Amino acid sequence: MDTAIVGNGIIALTTAYRLAQRSASGDRITIIGKRSRPGSATMAAAAMLNSFAEIETGSLDSSIDLYRFELSHLATRMWPKFVTDIIKVAGSRLPEACKKCEGTCGGGCFGLGTYVVNNTAADDLDDENFEAILAALKEFDEPFDLVSPRDIPNYMPAQRHRAIRALYIPNEGYLNPRLILQAIEAALSTFANVMFVDCEVERVIGRGSAIDGVMLDDGQTINADKFLLANGASVSDLLEKSELGIKVQRVFYGVGVSLEINSPEFPHQKCIRTPNRGLACGIYSVPYFTDDSILVGASNYMSPVPLYHARLTSVESLLQAAIEQVNFNFYRAELRRVNVGWRPTSLDTYPLLGQTSIANLFIASGTKRDGFHLSPVISEKMVSLLLDETVDADFARFSPERVPLRTLGREQAISKAVRHMISAAYQHGFSPPQSRMPGQLERMYRQELEELHDRVGAHDWGIPPELLDMYRYGHALP
Repeated sequence: MDTAIVGNGIIALTTAYRLAQRSASGDRITIIGKRSRPGSATMAAAAMLNSFAEIETGSLDSSIDLYRFELSHLATRMWPKFVTDIIKVAGSRLPEACKKCEGTCGGGCFGLGTYVVNNTAADDLDDENFEAILAALKEFDEPFDLVSPRDIPNYMPAQRHRAIRALYIPNEGYLNPRLILQAIEAALSTFANVMFVDCEVERVIGRGSAIDGVMLDDGQTINADKFLLANGASVSDLLEKSELGIKVQRVFYGVGVSLEINSPEFPHQKCIRTPNRGLACGIYSVPYFTDDSILVGASNYMSPVPLYHARLTSVESLLQAAIEQVNFNFYRAELRRVNVGWRPTSLDTYPLLGQTSIANLFIASGTKRDGFHLSPVISEKMVSLLLDETVDADFARFSPERVPLRTLGREQAISKAVRHMISAAYQHGFSPPQSRMPGQLERMYRQELEELHDRVGAHDWGIPPELLDMYRYGHALP
């Protein structure tokens, strides 16, 4: 069976790796994607292994949210062995930085340990989400420690933004996305039947109920027996150009910015992050490559089209947050790189995973900011589907051609959005006078959101808060 995989990010590569391990030597696997990876969510990721640290109030209330969390928790446990296996397969072909790490020694590639700080930089939404994390850790019997913020290594925030409490999750941590991608590519290079093609796919060529091939931007066509679209946020644009006659909900570009800084006097050893807040994942800092290099993230800006460069407001906000909320000595750090990645965010915010009604076409996208973390699980299940094997029934709930899932009621969605919008305002310097302004702001937001829900016909369901602008400006169709 010949397989063509469109995309060369983490999900594409991990799926190709697992498939290569299980394929016969004569089965060709072709991985198609520009080596430069423009807009790659993988290349801009902190690749944090954070399942519990991402929990928010209400985020485990629905059965599908609970299933997604179970996949996330499983992926966290799978990563250490997965990294070690990749390194063993790659052997002498590993990049030099990976050879020093050996997978589990906590070098530039992989490390465990996450501190979650409950600071005073936003509003009490942080308190609620911190408490939700604590409750989930206890409910699922996950090891953690309540710690004094003063004891967190390299945590030296400005006084006005210091944490009032903190916890440490020993089994959550980080990966270095660049080194991991290099290691997987090195492992894939050991399989004679794996081929990389440094091109973009212009369109998928369909005939009747089957896909015949994909046309590349250099004019050539690649044929295969089965095709996997794992090209992230670009999947909707490719499907639209291909006119295959299948209906897959829109995937938007969640434009995220992360910053690589060099701070040799204040090296990180563990992840430090806040709870989720303000329609995003808060502020985090993660060890990167070497101990004195740190990744700071991340912003989130929803867009219907790809953006190739960082907005100044994103860079400014991240720099300010890193200095004020993580370590005030970072004002002396060097800015090494600004990363821009497109997080694939579906209309209902849930992943698009599985086989389509075109029998030999599969899709793996819509993973938002969880793609790297979930890749060991997603790749395992996608390979099972490609090989016509059965996977657990719940996985079918992420079917690419499903009707958008409506897990939020109207009032629930509006209330959640108001809380996050006010939280975002406080993060960005909102300082109301001693008056009724906070209440007035809340009422203004609520009225605007109720009118928006009426305008798009959301009477018995709620708009996901992170997609409000896509509905406001007509880019999302209910």
